[in-house]
Amino acid sequence: MSRTTTSEASSSSTGDYRISAGSPWIGAWRYPAFVGALGLGIAAYGSWFDQDRFPFSYLFGYFVALSLALGSLFFILVLYLTKASWGVTVRRIAELFIRRSPMVALIILMIPLILTARHLFPWLGAPSHADESAEHVEPLAEARGDQAREPAGLRDLPVASPVRMDRAERQAEEHIVDHKRVYLNWFFFVARLLVYFLVWGGIAQLYFRWSTEQDTSRALENTALAQHYAPAGMILFALTITFFSFDWLLSLDATWYSTIFGVQVFAQCALFQMAALILSTLLLKRSGLLGKAVNVEHYHDMGKLLFGWIVFWSYVSFAQFFLTWYSNIPDEVAWFHKRWDDHEGSWMGVSITLVLLHFFVPFWFLMSRNIKRRLPLLAAGAICIVLMHLVEVYWIIMPNLGPLAPSLLDVGCLFGVLGIYLATVLYGMQDYALIPVGDPRLVRALEFENA
Repeated sequence: MSRTTTSEASSSSTGDYRISAGSPWIGAWRYPAFVGALGLGIAAYGSWFDQDRFPFSYLFGYFVALSLALGSLFFILVLYLTKASWGVTVRRIAELFIRRSPMVALIILMIPLILTARHLFPWLGAPSHADESAEHVEPLAEARGDQAREPAGLRDLPVASPVRMDRAERQAEEHIVDHKRVYLNWFFFVARLLVYFLVWGGIAQLYFRWSTEQDTSRALENTALAQHYAPAGMILFALTITFFSFDWLLSLDATWYSTIFGVQVFAQCALFQMAALILSTLLLKRSGLLGKAVNVEHYHDMGKLLFGWIVFWSYVSFAQFFLTWYSNIPDEVAWFHKRWDDHEGSWMGVSITLVLLHFFVPFWFLMSRNIKRRLPLLAAGAICIVLMHLVEVYWIIMPNLGPLAPSLLDVGCLFGVLGIYLATVLYGMQDYALIPVGDPRLVRALEFENA
């Protein structure tokens, strides 16, 4: 393949890689905004008529949008941390996903989850259906049993009766959660959430400002600062995303333990972001907005990263499952049991689908170098990963509500949150160059060629 010259690569149909006044991308934000408004309308309607399902559906839609922002933040930090010049031409697209407006939108969209948190997390004291159905029966004394403290009707039941077993199980769960009360309490919970967004928002705005200011100043100090603080930013990012996943996903079942769960969630975000970045740049390139700045060499590298994240996600997910299955500890196995043969096996098909379409099919499909360099095929692989990310987030959250029973409310919450978030991203694209034209490594990025 012939080497691309700097003068050729520097030319763009848009001159400075900005969206021109006559481009359809100028008003593209209106489409996701409309979808988002419609989705939020459905979500508001559903929150009134299905108060039990709404918090779970909304958390599903919210985390899909948040995972794209967090994955983008991680990708930017990695580029600076590794001083990788090839990714300079695609970095600005990732930066637009974490600029001020999208991050503020995510903070505002978090409010419904805070208001309905007591319906999401039993450890906050919201009554469960099991409690309501047995509210006429006082709690069992202890696991050892104190017959004098049991109601007469309960004492007359066989020891192995469903009522006794259900009450004993809930007592055991309460005993486990009691050991976590220092961490699982409302004020500390909200305080941690505030810290997460302060860290993510602070890092995002620093790096976005350094990058966009460099478009005009050409200051080398901006790149030096970004590289200097990348290790600290990565450590803060790793800690916050881990504890956020513990708080808002793992503690949906507060009796479950998994020290690797945060790594699995991080792998989801990184994989989803790379697939979304491939699709975003392909759409922009097709419109001529990126000129020759992003070519097959860059897509080849993004394809390699996509493949690598598939392998990493699969390894972490399997390690979590295998160690849980092998140890066979009831408190840990219950989480996978709920997603396999609990609820009459309604989630078994979803679990099998994740194994097949989130690992086996994309793994073998994207392994070939030729696939990574053929953009329509690479796009097909990226679409598969995006869809499977939606399925996986749904699979993590919704079994805590009950059997598999998809609802229009789920779709409304997903479209509502994701639509508003993407609308803010697209709206900001018209204000900035789509390529970081002031980055000192841009020349090397434009001339990049795979070995």
